[in-house]
Amino acid sequence: MSFIEELKEHLQQVRAAQDDNPATMPFRPDARWVQTEFIKLVEQLERTLQNSDSERLKFLHQEWSSDDRVISFATNLAILLQEGFLHGEPRATVEEYVRLGMTRYMGLDVPAASLTRQLEIDRLANKAWHQSPPPGAGELNSIAKYSLEIRAARRKANRLEVAPIGDVLLALSGRDAIQWLLQVEAAQSMGPMDDWRLSRRIAEYILEHPEDIRPELLWEQTGLNYSWQTIRRLGSLGVLDVIEVMSDGGNDFLSGYKLSTEGKHVLEALLTSTETPFSVLAATLSQDESLTALEKEGGRTGIDTVFNSSAIATARQARLVVHEIRNALIPAQIALGSLYNSVVGSQVEAEVARFRPRIDPGIDRALKFVTDLLKTSELAARAPEGFDLLRVLADAVASLATSLRIKLDVAPDLPSLSGYRERFVLAIVNLLRNAEQAGAKQVLITSELEANNRNILLTVDDDGPGVRPEDRERIFQRGISLRSGGAGEGLALVKEVVEIELHGKVACVDKPDGGARFRMRLPVAERTPR
Repeated sequence: MSFIEELKEHLQQVRAAQDDNPATMPFRPDARWVQTEFIKLVEQLERTLQNSDSERLKFLHQEWSSDDRVISFATNLAILLQEGFLHGEPRATVEEYVRLGMTRYMGLDVPAASLTRQLEIDRLANKAWHQSPPPGAGELNSIAKYSLEIRAARRKANRLEVAPIGDVLLALSGRDAIQWLLQVEAAQSMGPMDDWRLSRRIAEYILEHPEDIRPELLWEQTGLNYSWQTIRRLGSLGVLDVIEVMSDGGNDFLSGYKLSTEGKHVLEALLTSTETPFSVLAATLSQDESLTALEKEGGRTGIDTVFNSSAIATARQARLVVHEIRNALIPAQIALGSLYNSVVGSQVEAEVARFRPRIDPGIDRALKFVTDLLKTSELAARAPEGFDLLRVLADAVASLATSLRIKLDVAPDLPSLSGYRERFVLAIVNLLRNAEQAGAKQVLITSELEANNRNILLTVDDDGPGVRPEDRERIFQRGISLRSGGAGEGLALVKEVVEIELHGKVACVDKPDGGARFRMRLPVAERTPR
């Protein structure tokens, strides 16, 4: 059974338990009990072996005890038993059959109550063994753990339930299922060494290095640039061919990977610069699950976990809005794609093509807006953080696809600011976009630290038509736009971020040589009110 099939089977079992009744989570044996029983069984096996079999005993002990594989085996077996013929049985019965399964899989010939049960126990024990990670592989093959890590399943009270990420996976098959998993992993990844999620950086590395096979000694000397567990998982998904063999001469153990043809297509699709329904949905559902986790933390207090109840309520409301809009738009986007394909070569193809430049960007913009909305609402449940002004400005410029010529004249050693970094990036992007829409061709961004070292003065100048004195205050009001067709939201957001979140000031001021000038006074982090 493939990795995808095992994951879907696990999620289907979780869903079935949900549908039957609010079933409790399966009993998991205590690690100390497992270790104690394991030692007893090894001693029992020792008594049945001859002295000449001491090496076999050493090998068995090493194989089962390395990386606590015996604990993983016992846990997997207990879950499988409770999902099977021991469903609803008490703890003592489950422990009895786990012990029997361990006994028989270690080679001790102890019969079960019936041949039928014996055959079933042997089958489940074999499955549990192969779900248990081999030494050095961590918890790679723990399907249940993986489903929780990527938020395809989640714990609720004392039971498991399938999360929306898992619901989507269960509805997909083939390459779509693999693509979905990788989009989810990439949306949640914590970096190249994340054992559970593929990062975009590693996907890029694999595409740049489609084959990377080295002797084990060389790996030890150079270190890994990526998580080996993630590489193995990509192998189980068919993205990579994982290599673990002895060299021709038998002197070196070689390990690494080769990128498969199918894997190349999958990774290229993952890294495409154009947002897809999968990438938008994966990012949004992952954020949904993050907010769910934040809400669970809402009742806790402490130096690192303090949440404002009104902020959590706002975040929850935003998530509901995003959910409804996304659920309406994504099916429409997919249906439109099918419609476009169906009219190729027909008489109406040209007519449909005439409207596509208006339809597609509109849907894409709406999806991006609701994704940004959810991301922004999540910030409300998070404490402010320190950030570097120059890096924020560089990120804002880099994220804006524009013909503007933008020059940064900002000192690199300015004190940090304190606030929501992503929101301030968005505010700067809005200022730059506002300049472009007004007809500016170039922008100059400068900064200086005030003499009292308490504030940074940030100035954004453009060479556009400028703003009339009577309009310089009202342009920051929500819904007010001097441009035909403008929504009047961009500069209102700038004022909100600068004055409410960073506790600073922003104004549109006179620029003697023409154009518009926006000046911000930003308190440095050490002086920012908390």
